[in-house]
Amino acid sequence: MKVLRLAFLAALAGPCAAAASPAGDIAGTWECRLPGIEYRNKPPILYVAETGEDQSQITIEVDGFAREIYGRSEIAADQGGWWKVKPAQGQEFMIHPDGSAKQRTPAMGLRFADSKSDYRCLRLPPSGVPSAVIPLAPADEQSAPPVIDLGAPPEPAQSEGDAPKKEQ
Repeated sequence: MKVLRLAFLAALAGPCAAAASPAGDIAGTWECRLPGIEYRNKPPILYVAETGEDQSQITIEVDGFAREIYGRSEIAADQGGWWKVKPAQGQEFMIHPDGSAKQRTPAMGLRFADSKSDYRCLRLPPSGVPSAVIPLAPADEQSAPPVIDLGAPPEPAQSEGDAPKKEQ
């Protein structure tokens, strides 16, 4: 009998866990683009921070959108995996985190009620973290940078055909 009760409680808890807020999954800085739009300087940016107090709240700020949206925001599950975000200041919008493991960069969709298409948002790396490290040369081939004496006269330029001159 206890096993049946535990199974029943586990079945009830399963959907609740699935409906948990994506606050931790979406925290960070997101670069958002509309399909077919060329952004000259910078595309719209969405900043999301966890409040730490409540899983149903996040702090939102946008930059580059034609809207003023910011402040502590309520987040609630909606249909089809979308989440409704109600900011302290500005227009409500919807987000859809893409939990696909195939992508290297976390992504999500962002939709405003008056928009004809959805923004595609990619998470930017945290500041101070290099996005790609390209080694210039193996460690054993690297040498110390040249020392430049600012008080010495400049060396004469050599052409390709000239042999290096030895000082005596």
